[in-house]
Amino acid sequence: MRRSRELLFQIDTRKLELLQTPINRLDLKIKGSVFEQAIPTVQDDLARVGIRRLEPVFYISTGYGCIAGSPIISFGFYDCDPLLKDLNEEFRGWRYSDPDIVNLLRHEVGHAFCYAYKLYRTPEFRQLFEVQGNFFNTYPETDKYDYNPWSRNYVNPSGDHYAQKHPDEDFAETFQVWLTPRSGWRRKYKARPIALRKLEYVDDIVKQLGRETPLVETKLSWMYERVEDIKMTVAQFMRAKPSRYYHHATGYVDTDLKSMFRSEPRIASRRALFRDYQRAELFLREQKLSLISRISYWVGVDTTVVYDLMDKCIHRARALDLWLEREQYDRKLVELTSYITALSVNYRESGLYILK
Repeated sequence: MRRSRELLFQIDTRKLELLQTPINRLDLKIKGSVFEQAIPTVQDDLARVGIRRLEPVFYISTGYGCIAGSPIISFGFYDCDPLLKDLNEEFRGWRYSDPDIVNLLRHEVGHAFCYAYKLYRTPEFRQLFEVQGNFFNTYPETDKYDYNPWSRNYVNPSGDHYAQKHPDEDFAETFQVWLTPRSGWRRKYKARPIALRKLEYVDDIVKQLGRETPLVETKLSWMYERVEDIKMTVAQFMRAKPSRYYHHATGYVDTDLKSMFRSEPRIASRRALFRDYQRAELFLREQKLSLISRISYWVGVDTTVVYDLMDKCIHRARALDLWLEREQYDRKLVELTSYITALSVNYRESGLYILK
């Protein structure tokens, strides 16, 4: 990588930018992420065991889960990108490997199967998994739960005794163990009769219902905390302090861009918005070629020095959703030209865009 891009897209700079970016501006997709491989893996598992009619819906959210009563499964946005994974481990204390994510998905599909066929309403399920009262309303409000580490009545695939949190999790953990290829569950749990009975129940109920149409209708409106709707920054979500990266960030331009441009105006009419304002990203793209040729000539630097700087500004203006008033077009062009020129001079004189 050439030095100009190395400075502008250096890892501390990118981490600082990610932390300062609203989650809904990260442009995260299942395609291209680890989830793109995990979903077909688990779908193949379902086909292998004869579950043919269950079609879970997957989306990116603030964490892993299954919408109560519906086969809609969410993924944690923090696993979509390697740097987000690094930040999650740094500030929240854990990191899921690719195999962990596949197992999490098997677990969530267990919830989806339970909800799709309303197993929690059947006497056999309620007795075997010790359901007392309303299945959903008795679920703990926090992640804290009491458990007996010596109990032999539950599966414990992750070593955290999560099956003891609630009957809902007991079934999902049992389903995960049962669904995992080559788990050897009959042999592994043969000395644990109650846990084995739960696994055998899953085996039996899938044979009964695997080819049947689910009893519930999937309602996409039930999706909760879609990543597209989350306006808090990554730092706010992770309760992180971005300041640790400032000193080493060599390509951080967010502060300057926020000073030069503004956030999206609160105007009810979209027509009035685009009549009076313009996205800063489009403004920068319009000026890109002319500024590259002129500033590189005036300052005496290679065109790539200005090109990479403009590319960084466009990228961050888009991520931050910055705007400008059309009436200030000429003024902002002068500001932008001065800014790009100043940083290009810095690069020519010191080899750095931003002087500390």
